[in-house]
Amino acid sequence: MPDFTDGLRPAEPSGAQALAAQRAGSDIPVQKLARHLLSQNEFLGRQDRVLKEVLKEHLLDKSTQQQLSRPERYKLGLARAKLLRRMANRLGWDHEDHKM
Repeated sequence: MPDFTDGLRPAEPSGAQALAAQRAGSDIPVQKLARHLLSQNEFLGRQDRVLKEVLKEHLLDKSTQQQLSRPERYKLGLARAKLLRRMANRLGWDHEDHKM
């Protein structure tokens, strides 16, 4: 006996397409809104500063970690934690920078 879920299909347009259409039709200045919402505690500046340093490190790239076994992921996680601690010491990051 076939299940009714076999005949279900995703709604058109997809959620991502509907969201993109809503965003395209909006006249809200995104950069100004981001500055208004996230300007406290220098969030955007901290994000840019930390991201710039993180992107330089090949070990923090997540593009190849899906093919790793569980022990390899564990070792990679430990290596990343050590690297982040070294980066925090070298760059003088405070607790908020490290959380970012």
